Amino acid sequence: MALEVSLISEAENPVLELTGKIIDIDVKKLQHKMDQLYKKKAIPRIVLDVSLANFIDSHGVGTIVYYHTLLQRENRRLVILNANPDPKAYLNNLFELTNLDKVLNIVKSLE
Repeated sequence: MALEVSLISEAENPVLELTGKIIDIDVKKLQHKMDQLYKKKAIPRIVLDVSLANFIDSHGVGTIVYYHTLLQRENRRLVILNANPDPKAYLNNLFELTNLDKVLNIVKSLE
């Protein structure tokens, strides 16, 4: 399934919902939306909802880490929302095995 990137909320803390596979061929879609939000310096936090994504390759992971670093340098935050409760789900395993769960701000709910 091709990646779909949807802007769910444009409030002070926008939410980008990712659905499908975050792979090399589709990462440009994610980068384009993230660039648009990143350039709005008044936004202190961007939420990336990966709850409906089922795969992330190294290009996708690299893009997420890149924007996390950019925002962090400006005292802004990238929050990864992963509401998938299954501990054996692909993304949960990926974040744990790569130790990204210790580096990125990954939450299970926006509350």
